[in-house]
Amino acid sequence: MLGTFAIEANAGRPIAILVRSRKARALLAYLAMKPDYRARREELATLFWGDNPDSLARHSLRQCLISLRQDLCLASEILLVDREAIGLRAQFVSVDARAFMSLARSAGPDGLAQAAELWRGAFLPDLALDIEEFDSWHRQETDRLSAVAAGVFEALCRNADANGDGDRAIAAAERLVALEPTREDRQRTALELLARHRGREAALSRAKLFTDLLRNELGVSPEPATRALIDAIKRGDFEQAHARHRAKPAAQRVVKPISLPNPAPHLLPVREKASSVPAPAVLTVAQAPRNTAPAVPPFWRRQPLAATWVIMAFLAIGTIVALGLANGPKLSLPQAELQRSQALVVLPFAADSPGQPDDPAFARALTHNLIGYLSRFGKLRVISEQTSDFYRDRRMDVAHLMTDLGVQYAMVGRVQGSDSALRIDFQLVDTATRTNVWSDHVQRERSDPTLVADEAARGIARVLAIEIDRLGALRVRAKPSSELTLRELVGRGYLALHRGSTRENLSDAMTSFDEALRRDPHYQPALLAVARVHIIAAMNFVDLDFSPDLGKAEQLLNASLAKSPNSISALYSLALLQKYRRQYQASMRSLQRCLELNPSFLPAQGQIANILTRMGQPQKGLEQILQTIRVATPNDPTIGIWYLFAAEAELELGHDRAALDWALRANAVTPGSPLVQAWLASIYTAIGDKPNAAKYVAALTKIAPDRTRLFMNRPSENTNNVAGRRGPRIFDGLRLALGASLG
Repeated sequence: MLGTFAIEANAGRPIAILVRSRKARALLAYLAMKPDYRARREELATLFWGDNPDSLARHSLRQCLISLRQDLCLASEILLVDREAIGLRAQFVSVDARAFMSLARSAGPDGLAQAAELWRGAFLPDLALDIEEFDSWHRQETDRLSAVAAGVFEALCRNADANGDGDRAIAAAERLVALEPTREDRQRTALELLARHRGREAALSRAKLFTDLLRNELGVSPEPATRALIDAIKRGDFEQAHARHRAKPAAQRVVKPISLPNPAPHLLPVREKASSVPAPAVLTVAQAPRNTAPAVPPFWRRQPLAATWVIMAFLAIGTIVALGLANGPKLSLPQAELQRSQALVVLPFAADSPGQPDDPAFARALTHNLIGYLSRFGKLRVISEQTSDFYRDRRMDVAHLMTDLGVQYAMVGRVQGSDSALRIDFQLVDTATRTNVWSDHVQRERSDPTLVADEAARGIARVLAIEIDRLGALRVRAKPSSELTLRELVGRGYLALHRGSTRENLSDAMTSFDEALRRDPHYQPALLAVARVHIIAAMNFVDLDFSPDLGKAEQLLNASLAKSPNSISALYSLALLQKYRRQYQASMRSLQRCLELNPSFLPAQGQIANILTRMGQPQKGLEQILQTIRVATPNDPTIGIWYLFAAEAELELGHDRAALDWALRANAVTPGSPLVQAWLASIYTAIGDKPNAAKYVAALTKIAPDRTRLFMNRPSENTNNVAGRRGPRIFDGLRLALGASLG
């Protein structure tokens, strides 16, 4: 039970047992933690079905037990059921949480080491039932076990430090910190250990990561005590001890034990007569080897007449939980909501029947690819395909997914096939409210199913990630800025950017970004966002209340990439800046790196297409932008820009009417965009339609007079990338249009 709920029966080899009912799993966990493994029927009926009349509650309990016996199968004899009570046969079961508590009371290092081996995560983080009484018991057990785990790791840390074993002391401190990463007293313990055992640079590197964690996750700065410790590390106060530690042989090292933080009051164990666990004593003898096997109780045994292999079977309740879920911090409510809002399960896509014989295989490939591509978006927590596949062909209430998996959203999809085409419908469902919050579809011609599944998954993954961000921003849109966290402010700003590159949208975005930077001038996501706004304004003929500072934007991007070289946001913004400065080869490299990190990042693919056009390869550029548009969903927020890229490629190829068609489509998708007005003015000039050219020049100069003047004063594109080649026709036509209208 330390981690997500799991049962294994040992019949010569571990055999996993699946208990289907969430309440049945909760019932087993509740009995497993009772001092005598037993509870009265009335107690269980009230705990799990208390909202029902007594007779119905007792009936529900009986049905639950029937289902549980079927699921336990060969291990069903662990259940002890009589008219008054229900329990587990203690001689047949081994419970990791109970073994952990027992070992934590140990007076020797072996027991503490074995307890640490057993700790694989928080107590059943996946077993909330939305039943007040049960959830209250669950929280108490969670806090009690976490407090005991903290005591174990503190004791191991002290002992190892007292014995001069820096590596083991640091390892124990890391596990202590992992219980609650934002708790500063524990982080100070780790920082001091690093400074004394691994030196100044290692400690300062850790301090920087922790400072960024506080800023990014909670929007706060370190406490004064933490800042004072960091200053002491910078001064080199711990360097002498570190140097002595390196200089002395291991047998002669004597290091003064550090002072560990006292447990916070809210984490003290819940005291019970039968399960009270004192904090482990501080020990000074050598720590046991890591590979010491945990001292768990022996196998459960059946009655003498049972088959021999069953005699050797036993149950062990507990498994390994994913690191972020099991060892994550106890977050405040807004942060917990934020993490849940970024969690998603993609349920297996269904294939309509009747359809084509290959449609079920296509649906499975699409599900597989979609989960893979979504996992590339760093902000999303995507449930694994193996877990998702458990729900294939099952009718269920999506609300169970929130309690089972801790996800805010479920993706539900269906494939409908005809002889020549495929239609893929998909919906995003809020698991808390059971409502469809967004839906879309894509249609594809039948061809290579592997290729079609890959292309469709890339487009769906991108628009889905954007939609989840948009929904998160919409939830806090009505709040005043003063009540938003730094992350929420940045999310609100990006929501405005996704509405299109107009003065109003960019100004709204800057209002949110500026507020974030007013609170924390060093908040990296907001700095990157401001740099993006400056670059977009310069590239898209947007007049703002300030003149874009591209030099400052470049400094911010380079500083960010020095710290996080794989930041797609920074790489993409840098690529846009390089493109604006006509540094096409450099821009191409930045964009290709974006696609290496996330193949679903279609804006990078679209920009590469446009750069190919501007480097004198319009046919390749057109082919790539058409492929980008085909992969994307019809409602992708960047679709209007891609239409303009197609128009520019067609114009370079001499297909002026086709260019006009693409530009008019862009105008329909993004009305009021200054860039669209500029491109239409240029294309109408190219085809000799002076009245329409003048119309769009007037619109452009009205909404962006400053950027228009800057464009006219900017030198024409030269041949620094492609020898002997004139500038792009789109720019030449715009200069002619502006010159004719402005004189």
